[in-house]
Amino acid sequence: MRGRGGIRMIRLGAPFIVAIAALAPLGVVAADVRQGPQVGVGAGDSIQDDLYAFAGTIDVAGTINGSLVAAGGTITISGPVHRDVMVSGGNITITGRVDGSIRAAGGTVTISGPVGEDVVVVGGTVSIGPSATIGRDLLLGTGTTTVDAPVKRNVLASAGDLTLRNSVGGNVTARVNHLRLESKASIAGNLDYTSDNQVATAAGARVDGTTTRHTPTDRGASGAANGFLSWLRALIGIFILGLLLVLLFPGFSRRVLSRLEASPWASLGIGAAVLIGVPIAAIIVFIAGIFVGGWWLALLLVVAYILALALGYVVSGYLIGRFGFDRLGWRGLHPALELLGGLVVLSILTLIPILGGLVGLAACLFGLGALTLALLQARSATRPA
Repeated sequence: MRGRGGIRMIRLGAPFIVAIAALAPLGVVAADVRQGPQVGVGAGDSIQDDLYAFAGTIDVAGTINGSLVAAGGTITISGPVHRDVMVSGGNITITGRVDGSIRAAGGTVTISGPVGEDVVVVGGTVSIGPSATIGRDLLLGTGTTTVDAPVKRNVLASAGDLTLRNSVGGNVTARVNHLRLESKASIAGNLDYTSDNQVATAAGARVDGTTTRHTPTDRGASGAANGFLSWLRALIGIFILGLLLVLLFPGFSRRVLSRLEASPWASLGIGAAVLIGVPIAAIIVFIAGIFVGGWWLALLLVVAYILALALGYVVSGYLIGRFGFDRLGWRGLHPALELLGGLVVLSILTLIPILGGLVGLAACLFGLGALTLALLQARSATRPA
């Protein structure tokens, strides 16, 4: 019986062992992790593995032979990166060559170096300069975007204002307020866009395929009412989840807030790493579980992942409420009131077109990272000396 039990435990644990082994290259042992008020890589320096940087100001002028994951206030990348770049910050400037893909979220994003694969950007103002090139696809969720660089394949965009000034080798699919094709713009495939306004096409611009315009559907007063009810239901639901956290686990919730206040950029970076890493781990667990048993553990991991994202949003809202009431001089309020006030403010901010999604994502990442740090701290505190 003990032998069968051991085999059963091996079968159940094997997916996690495989996942850990597969994710080992992403671990702290293999990667170079740097954090603090400022993080820099000099022009003559070379990082042989992945670099994880979390700081208020990040300046990477040296060579990164792996991938670069960074979160901070101001991020400048002027050196070459031989794999992917994943960054989140207030102001992001990338002038160096990136052999892989760029995935960026920020208030202002500027890209003026060659990119070997895809560019995915969520931000307020995005500029892709004429010295840049995009080797595959361009995906945008932005307020205002100007694309001066050639795009080898397709452009998929949701933006307020989108201006194209160079060639697109495939199709352009966009949902925009205003779309402009400047004189040197060319689209080898089709242009399919949704807008209240006709595309502004300068002399010399061309679309080799078909051009199709869709008009956004006007939902009217009933649609607005339904939208408000949906927003209210979502607010009530997330508030109830937050109440469970702050009332049932008051000590832990205070520790999470302390971690977020003490290490905001580290929280953001770790939250981004968890956001990317957990789905990969779930896929690996599921595939391994099909062969050795325990595939259902991947489903539990996905459920825990979704719950953690929601709790991350709650934590950020809680901190916003506490900070806001403190600034107003209303200190010592009940945690439930601080939570409700913060979630109302955060939920209203997420209604802003384009930027609202960025705010919601940032809230989830900050809170998710703080939750992870607090859990790791609690785990280390319970270990025997």
